Amino acid sequence: MSVVSDPQTSYDFSALGALKAQAVRDRSNDETIKETAKQFEAMFLQMMLKSMRDAVPQGGLFDSKETQTFEQMLDQQFALAMSERGSTGLSQMVEQFIRRSQGAAGSEPLQKNLKLETPSPTALPLVNESDKYRVPEGATQNYLLLRDQLRLKGGQ
Repeated sequence: MSVVSDPQTSYDFSALGALKAQAVRDRSNDETIKETAKQFEAMFLQMMLKSMRDAVPQGGLFDSKETQTFEQMLDQQFALAMSERGSTGLSQMVEQFIRRSQGAAGSEPLQKNLKLETPSPTALPLVNESDKYRVPEGATQNYLLLRDQLRLKGGQ
């Protein structure tokens, strides 16, 4: 078992590549699954923080390229710190998904959860109530063309 080094930034693609390679070699390695989930969470949080920064109006005394670069680096470190703490719970959900998709012990395989047929007799049947009311062909077109003349709301 090889030890996975922690990524230095949330966009450390070489560390992510190493995680992927290790995950392929040893699919049941808990440490690899946890680190992969943390890396995914860090990347997600980094994108979220970037979107939040983009939503704030730019301008002012401290608006410069240097400030933007510093804020990007700060957001990367915030994303890493948040993913290390597990404060959002996203990495745990990704971990569970990976384990289910691999059919790990103690979890139900993902293929069982994705079946479209429901064997449950309590499932609600589809009811086509709208089939009772047939609309003649051309009625919609006539309505749209004549709604101004009929003085109905929505005919602006």
